[in-house]
Amino acid sequence: MKRPLLLLVLGLELTLVRVHAERKTSLIGKNVNPQKIQGKWHSILLASDKREIIEEHGSMRMFVEYILFNYSSLAFKFHMIVNEECTELYVVCDKTEEVGVYDVKYNGYNRFTILDIDYDDYIIIHLRNTKNGETFQLMTLYGRKPKLSSKIKKKFGDLCKKQGIVKENILDLTEADHCLQAQVGRMA
Repeated sequence: MKRPLLLLVLGLELTLVRVHAERKTSLIGKNVNPQKIQGKWHSILLASDKREIIEEHGSMRMFVEYILFNYSSLAFKFHMIVNEECTELYVVCDKTEEVGVYDVKYNGYNRFTILDIDYDDYIIIHLRNTKNGETFQLMTLYGRKPKLSSKIKKKFGDLCKKQGIVKENILDLTEADHCLQAQVGRMA
């Protein structure tokens, strides 16, 4: 009688350890619905372990406008300043076999993971770039509105810290030039 109970308890403990380990790799696990990601977004925070790429004129200083879902891919429309001019950039990210993980070629090979999401409020993305044998990490916080709560920003900071990105390498983009003149010019 004691042996089956011991095996049951051991099995339960192993299951809990497995669930806990899975949560560490991704906060949302298998709950990503890419169709709900589609729509207008705003760049809120940007972070990297290689700060120069996200500072003004950095290759990864991009401001999101839209994310579109197409079959199994996500298409991003960004704005960035290139040679002092506002430029639109479109990238299509291919779904991998892992849930919430996508690949895209831009300035090297990139694999990004959706770490956390509230479809009506925010999305947190972790990207790892590899180019010429070198790698860097990039984290982005996008919001459905141009401003997000300090609680969400703190969550982003905590996730950056877990990835080894220091607080000094987190940039607040809410007051930065988002290259909006390109959008305004199209509307006129």
